[in-house]
Order: sequence, then C-alpha cells, then structure tokens
Amino acid sequence: MPETPPPERWNGRFSITITLATAISLLVLVSVGGVLGVGVWLAGKNTLALMSRNANQGIANAVDRLEWHLRPAEDQARYIARRIEKGEIDPGDRAAFGRLLTGALAGVRQIEAVSYFDESLVALTAARREGDDIDVHEADLSRDPQIRRHRPMLAEDPQWAAPVWRDEHNKTFFNLVHPVRRNGRPIGAVVAIVSIRELSAFVRRVGKADPGTRFILYGRDRVLAHPLMAHGYPGLSVANPLPGLDGFRDPVLAAMWQQEGRFDLVIELAQGTNGHGVEIGGEQYVFWFRRLHGYGPKPLIVGAYSHVDDISTAIRRMMLSIGIGIGALVLAIAAAVLLGRRIARPIVRFSAAAGQVRDLNIRDIGDLPGSAFRELDQQARSFNAMLHALRWFELYIPRKVVERLVKRGEIGDSISSAREITVMFTDIAGFSTVSEHLSAPEVAAVVNRHFEIVAGCIEAEDGTVDKFIGDSVMAFWGAPDAQPDAAERACRAALAIADGIRAENARRGSMGEAPLGIRIGIHSGIATVGNIGSPGRINYTIIGDTVNVGARLEQLGKTLFPEGSETAILISGATAAGLGPDFDPQPAGTHRVKGRAGEVEVFRLGG
Repeated sequence: MPETPPPERWNGRFSITITLATAISLLVLVSVGGVLGVGVWLAGKNTLALMSRNANQGIANAVDRLEWHLRPAEDQARYIARRIEKGEIDPGDRAAFGRLLTGALAGVRQIEAVSYFDESLVALTAARREGDDIDVHEADLSRDPQIRRHRPMLAEDPQWAAPVWRDEHNKTFFNLVHPVRRNGRPIGAVVAIVSIRELSAFVRRVGKADPGTRFILYGRDRVLAHPLMAHGYPGLSVANPLPGLDGFRDPVLAAMWQQEGRFDLVIELAQGTNGHGVEIGGEQYVFWFRRLHGYGPKPLIVGAYSHVDDISTAIRRMMLSIGIGIGALVLAIAAAVLLGRRIARPIVRFSAAAGQVRDLNIRDIGDLPGSAFRELDQQARSFNAMLHALRWFELYIPRKVVERLVKRGEIGDSISSAREITVMFTDIAGFSTVSEHLSAPEVAAVVNRHFEIVAGCIEAEDGTVDKFIGDSVMAFWGAPDAQPDAAERACRAALAIADGIRAENARRGSMGEAPLGIRIGIHSGIATVGNIGSPGRINYTIIGDTVNVGARLEQLGKTLFPEGSETAILISGATAAGLGPDFDPQPAGTHRVKGRAGEVEVFRLGG
C-alpha cells in the first residue's frame, strides 16, 4: 500500500482561494434574499424610464450610424473636388486621375462608385465590381436624359440628389454631388454614388441586435432602406426609383401612418424624436422615428418599430438582472471592503507592473514585494524572475523586434521577405592605433561610450541597431515596419552621429585624450529581412547585396577622405535619390566595390 504523503506544513501564508471562497459564500447567502424582493420593486419603478431612454438612445444611435455611414461619401467627394480646384490633380490626365478615384473608392466600402463629370458631361468613373475589383472607365453621358436633366456641375453647393434608378445597373442609387469650380466658374462635378441595396444591407446589419426592425423613409411615402431591400426590390424603374410605403412588402411598416388603431405613447421622447403606436390585425406595434434634413430634396425619416411584447419582455429581463446585480454589489462592497483592500493591493501593483511590461518600460519597473497570501507571494516571485529575464532579453535584441514579439506575439510577422531598406555601417577610424596603449577596461569604456552616441542617434531616427561588430555598428531602416523616408532618416542619423563625435572629441581633447574618427557608409535597396539562423538560434537581421554595398561604402571612406578626418560619410546614389531638399550630398564619382561587378555612384554627405 503506497505511503500517504505528509500534509503540507503551513508556512505562514494564507490561501487566497479559501479566503475568497468563504467571503463570497457569506455575501451571496446574505444578499440573495434581499435581491429577490428589491429586484421586483425596482423593475416596476424604472420600466417607463428605461423604455424612454432606450427609445431615445436607439433612434439617436440609428441617426449617428446613418450619418457615419454616409459621411465618407461627402468626405471623399470634397477631397477630390478640392484637389481639382487647387490644381493638384488634372482630370485630363486620365491615368493619374483614375488612380485617384480608385484609391478614394478602395478605402470606403459604403461607396459603390465615384465619378467626375466635366462640362461636356463626359464622366470618368471608378466602380466596384464583383468581389473587391474596381473598374475605371470613361463614358460620354451627354445624351443620357437623366444626366442632362440634372447636370450635376450646375449645383450651387455640395448636396445629396434625389434617388435615381439606372437601367444598366438594375439598381437605385443615392448620389452626393460636389460641384467643382475654378475662378468662380463651374468646370465639373464629383459624384459619390451609394447603392440603395448596400444602404439597406447596412440597416439590416446594424439592426440585428435590436428586438425590432429598422428602416429609413424618403419623405413620408417612399422607402429608402429596409432589410427587405438588401438584395433588391421588384417593380422599381426610372419613374419609381423607390418603393412606395403604401403596399410595401412589410405590412407593419406599410401601416405606419394609418389613423385607425393608432395610440399615443406613455413614455417621454427626446426633442426631435417622435413616436406612436398602431394596432395592426389585433397586434400592437410601437414606432420611434426622427426626421433628418440635408440628404436630398425630401427629409429622411430614420426609425424603428417593435412589437409591444418584445419591448416589455426585454425590459423585464434587463431590469431583473440590473436589480439583482446592483443589490448584490452594494452588499458585497459593504461586507468585503477591508478584506478587499488587503487582497487588491498586490494585485493592483502587479497590474501596473504588467502594464509597464506591455509598454516595454522594463527599466522603470521595480521588483514586486511579497504577500501574506501564498498565491500572491508566488505570483510576485515569478513576476520578478520574469522581469530579470526580460531585462537581459531587452539588452540582446533590438527594441523594435522586442516590441513586435511582446506586443504582437506573431511569429509569422517576422518571416523572411524582400523589403526596401536603407542600411548603415559605422567604424571607428584608426581605433587599433588608439587602443594599443589602453588596458582592456579602458578599451571597453571607449567603445561603449562610442556605441552610446551612435546607437542613440540611430534610435532617435527610429532605426534598428542590428549588431555590434568589434568597434563597428550595423543598423537599418525600413524594417520591421515600413518607412517610406528610410533614406532621410538614415542620413539624419549619420549627421547627428557626426555632431556627437565632434562633441565627444572636444571632451576627449579637454582631458588630454586622442580624438576618434568615424567612417559611415549608407546604401538603399532590396534586402532579405527576417529571421536568419539555425532552428535553435535565430537573429532578426538583413542580408543580401544591399548590405554588402553598405559595408563596402564605409570601407571606401578610407580612400575618399584624407587620413585623420574626424567624420567620413559616404552614401550611394540609390540613397541620395531618396533625399529631400534639406540634404546636400556632394558627388564623389562612381567606384567599384569589392564583391560587385558594376560601379556604384557615390556621394559625400556633410562638411
């Protein structure tokens, strides 16, 4: 028979599990009796107030969502029109202008098409097709009777036009027209086109969580959006682009304005919100709605209706839950405040420290103190051990890579791929001569001080320090996150390093120490970026011809700059091409570099 293990000796630490279980059991036992009685009273008292609040919030939410849904059409039309008016884009350049329309359409799912009409009613249109494809085409619509009748470029101000039916698309569209003027004269119009089907699908999506049915009317007698119209609606035409409310396939909505069986609501509605009830076929329904102006010649009526039983049932369930929860919470807080303080203090400390770990402020975190509770004490010791490991981890891996690993935790994000990057190599000029008279600790101090200056300037420009190679530094921009201005960042870092070296040499000179020079090589191009190494040991780095050229440019500084130069910065032609007017690279000819068949165009940077 196996020997029974001896019971665990009590070591002065309390079990938080037993403590909380006992406290919660007592609290539940005390609170349940009172909650059952109080909940019923609260439900009856607050039913009308909650119905009013839910109705007002529901309609306000529906209006806000509709405005949010249609606003991108206004924003994109205004953006394109302003660019044309300022001369930043020429509609006559069909290729460039087509790309602008495509970009405007691609980022806004609410819009089905974007068109630009010139004075002769020739339209360039970017339209969404099946799937996510976008088609750009040009059409002369000067003979189209609908277009000729409305002539969008003659609009005085940006405005939503009345819905129109287009036979060629078998759809009704809701269009935002933004006129384009130059020197006070109309030259065209930008039209953002919203499909009524898509608008109805939006109404259906946002209304799924509600017990009732949402809708949008155009005026009092036409239905603009309804879940039944998400896949089209029969009988629409140029003469009748929207279904009429009378005879609409939703019989409840069709009877919205009927006077027979109509009754007033007993709840208070917010200003601008209206409502009433209607008895249809022996069943009672409640309507809430609000008129919304500024979206066409007629006001929109944004509303919803629900069966009376659906509303009362939902409110009764909600009130019962709220009543029980509030009663239990008040009693639990009154009974557990002292115990909760004692238990919560280390948990709050742990939460704050964990938040700093999340933000990678590892150096600012102090060790967590122990606790009288066994589990919290173990938690503190485990956290402190993890913290010490992370401090070492941060020292050996570039901060950007640490952020990706800790914050995203996605290995797939760092899979090797070809990227456009800018690489920098630095090296201390004549370091062997300076270091031969120094002891090992003195050499380490000089190198560490130098690396502090170099790495600080690189990180200030959001670069990644890849590795330290003897007295050299390898860094890069453009990964792990894309940086379109990588070349400018690298060159700014190089100039900052030069300033830092000059200041450091002034300090060294005041102490009677020999000055140090630095060579820097910078090159831009395609490189393989990602996890490189063996299965048991990998490094997030860059490899390829671009890296080799960057290293060779640093070495080329030995021959292109006089011996004893304080700073020698060389950049390639590819890097120089990515610089703006703030930089003034000086041509240094074309040169062959080791390991490359062709010549590299080289520029000097800085004084």
